[in-house]
Amino acid sequence: MTHISEIIEDILVEWAYRVHDGMPNPKNVNHIQQLRESMEDLNLPNNVIYQVINNLINKDTIKEVKGDTSATTFYHEVITGIIVAGGKGPFKTGEDVKKYFDSGTIRAVKGAGASPTDMMKLPQARFLTKDSKPKSSIVSDAIKVGKSIVKNLGKGKKVMWTGPTNDASRFGAGDIGATFTGYGEVGVSLKAGKGQLKNLTVNTFFKALGLPKVNSDYFLKNYKKHWDAMCSDWVSLVEKDFESKLKGNDKEEARSIFSKHAKKTWDEYQKENMTKEELEILNSAVGTNINKTKFRDFCRKLYQYGKEWNQKRDKHFDNIFKEFSDKYDNEIRLGLHDLFKRQLSVGDTSIFYAAKGGKTFWFIPSEKLYNKTMSPAEFIADYETKGSGSGYDFYLDVGTQEVGAVGTIKVIFRWKQGQMVGFPDTTSDYQLVKKDWSAILGAFRK
Repeated sequence: MTHISEIIEDILVEWAYRVHDGMPNPKNVNHIQQLRESMEDLNLPNNVIYQVINNLINKDTIKEVKGDTSATTFYHEVITGIIVAGGKGPFKTGEDVKKYFDSGTIRAVKGAGASPTDMMKLPQARFLTKDSKPKSSIVSDAIKVGKSIVKNLGKGKKVMWTGPTNDASRFGAGDIGATFTGYGEVGVSLKAGKGQLKNLTVNTFFKALGLPKVNSDYFLKNYKKHWDAMCSDWVSLVEKDFESKLKGNDKEEARSIFSKHAKKTWDEYQKENMTKEELEILNSAVGTNINKTKFRDFCRKLYQYGKEWNQKRDKHFDNIFKEFSDKYDNEIRLGLHDLFKRQLSVGDTSIFYAAKGGKTFWFIPSEKLYNKTMSPAEFIADYETKGSGSGYDFYLDVGTQEVGAVGTIKVIFRWKQGQMVGFPDTTSDYQLVKKDWSAILGAFRK
């Protein structure tokens, strides 16, 4: 497992990209939520996420953060484990969940040895009160996933919730661990809703390809002319749209303000700021109610882009990735094997993966088994890049010599905070040819 100190830079970079001005503020509850999302995208354990946030702000502020996704994760994992152990609902409050820890139906564990730990001394104990109420949709999904696990593996014994340690336990990426007849002690990785395999950030994506020095800064520095050209095209289109919406007596003043701030190079555009007075004049002139003084935020909210921008943006991304792939094609192809392994969350032990209310149920092999059955000699992979309307996509087609094509992993480069706001984020998706990844990974073996 990567130590927190080794990925602190990734945390800070991802956090900075998500806040509107690139300057994270620990006192801003919205920024804290974006920090949480950044760390979740980096697949950090829940206890690490909590500790990082708790080191920045006090507990009272944490409670102010809307949409506490750690609660969602906690309830989904634990309730699934309770169902696997033979427990039943209803799960209307945290107290309904707590009784199963009290009875020993499910245990919290931590450390590489998955040693039992006192649940009530953990940060997540705050979710085990009568005032804490899990969302009904999360409860429903957890129950379905739990029943699916029982259907596929049987009822679990000695069920453990690995949340306090997560990837550092002997269950690897498994969120719960249990003993199942015929399978022994195994872990199960859980996702609420549709779910996904490991979601790689920009930096971790290129690290997985064996290019640790390639990150967002690398792209911005080495392909500056293309980013500048993309920025110029974007601002020109926004300006055209701005002109079409101008009205009232302040048209000329508004036009002058816009022209003053319409920087057409990447670095200048990202940093450009207006005064509140200038923003008020622009809002009045084009009939908007935008409250952020960053010029890029005004542009992204004003301009409802379409086909014209998509075509120009894709042209510039084509240029960037063509130059990049021409330079690193050999390294990329050599790294596809490890990228796929990283995408699958392959670890020290074999685990199962359950999502989509139990409809998705896959076997994920240990690294030893993966390397045996998915050796570079057997592994087939190819890649391509192309525009996709909302962003730019990296397609990884995978299979083996024996099985043939199995599916495609799609890593999507897109702006989550709006077009041209910082470097694009990444998310991933997959499309299967076979029923599931097990067709390529083989049946479960201890």
